[in-house]
Amino acid sequence: MWQLSAVALLAVATGHCLGANILYISGVPSPSHFIWHRALMYGLAAKGHNVTALSVDVEANPPANVHFIKIDGVYETLYEEHSDVTDFFALGELNTFSMLSMFNEYLVTGCELALRSKGVQVLLSYPDDFKFDVIINDYLLGPCVSALAQHKFGRPPYIAATAFHGLTTTTPISGAYSYSAMLPNHEFDAPEKMSYKERFMNFLYNHWEELSKPIEAFDKIDKLVRQINPNIPYVGEFEKDARIILLNSYPVVQYSEPAMPNVISVGGMQIINSKQLPEDLKSIVESAKQGVILFSLGTNVRSSLLGKDRIIEILNAMRQFPQYQFLWKFESDSMPVEVPKNVYIRKWMPQNDLLAHPNVKLFITHSGLLSTQEAIWHGVPIIGFPVFADQNKNINYCVQMGVAKRLSIAKIKSSDLVTAIQQIMTEQRYVIRFDNILTDLNRTSHFQIPGKYGPTVEAFPGPERTSTGASHLVGRVGSAKSRGQHDTAV
Repeated sequence: MWQLSAVALLAVATGHCLGANILYISGVPSPSHFIWHRALMYGLAAKGHNVTALSVDVEANPPANVHFIKIDGVYETLYEEHSDVTDFFALGELNTFSMLSMFNEYLVTGCELALRSKGVQVLLSYPDDFKFDVIINDYLLGPCVSALAQHKFGRPPYIAATAFHGLTTTTPISGAYSYSAMLPNHEFDAPEKMSYKERFMNFLYNHWEELSKPIEAFDKIDKLVRQINPNIPYVGEFEKDARIILLNSYPVVQYSEPAMPNVISVGGMQIINSKQLPEDLKSIVESAKQGVILFSLGTNVRSSLLGKDRIIEILNAMRQFPQYQFLWKFESDSMPVEVPKNVYIRKWMPQNDLLAHPNVKLFITHSGLLSTQEAIWHGVPIIGFPVFADQNKNINYCVQMGVAKRLSIAKIKSSDLVTAIQQIMTEQRYVIRFDNILTDLNRTSHFQIPGKYGPTVEAFPGPERTSTGASHLVGRVGSAKSRGQHDTAV
């Protein structure tokens, strides 16, 4: 019934019979980013390619042909010593110019911590004649470790990929232009149809980002990298090697935007076939006669840091709906007040599996991109509490499409949350709107059932074809998940 296309297609250098040797750099310290990249890593491995994953997140039991090298110490140091770039509630209070500068600082800090790690040293200790057929890099963190790797291994074909959907972070790589009248900057809280003033401010933000990033980020990263290899070219040059760019976007369910042919939309790549819920959650969800409401602020923003006053307001709202069961991802064992009997607290929730269950009727979220994609995919209406960055843009789109309500995370009032829950749970227009959106998807997209590892990695032609750019890319958009059952529309 409910369908959303979200699949990737990737073709890179390799021989016609043998698997490629791929270096995959996932350096952004964010568990949700890793979930997205893992889908591609494991999809490539399932096609017979060897993947060396240099990553801040690792898994204990990966496929046999996936070898993790951990970029150690990044999470611990970032959250303990650099709270200025990880206090997300405080970041949400900054103006757009300050947020863009803070983002540049984040790039430099992330680079500095990565270069200290034993994992990066392990990679750089590989023999100079070691051969990678292709390097895939999460370019959101800038040309730091990737520049060293590209230089060391002879600049093999390079693919840029990111779970973050910000066109202005991509245009310097793709060669496109940031059309300020069409799409809000990733740090600017504005609708798609901006006023003249908003378009003017957006122009300033985009150009400030374009001018400040080389000075505030890349020049500093270049100095850090040269401490390891003094003979390396300027790091900003390495991003221009990108043959294709895999962007976590999907044009039918996000703002329309201009993009170059080398930018490939692979939105929702992390969404895979749902699994059975753990027994405790399964019992709660399937016994909820009138429905379940899921509350999660994602993997970076922590509900436990909301503070006593906001937590009390949220619990007071939940207490008004004894007919519904609430599942709240809450990272602490302590609550400032007694939890209502219809509220179940867990430090971790299998979000995609829960959203896939037909008894889950509403998703209260921070409006992160991956969470938003999963909610739309499974046809679950949203109440959004955007905290910072692109979360404002994500919830603005959902409100514009008629599938969400937006509330303020800074000024949570139980009365506002009660009203929003009441409207979405009782008014049919949200369900009807989802029907219309997903019908449009069927008319404009090709679908196939999501696979075990998310994307379908189709083909890897020979290396001679990658030398000409992105001509080797052969694509098919795919993947759909219907509510309650799988359905394939081709």
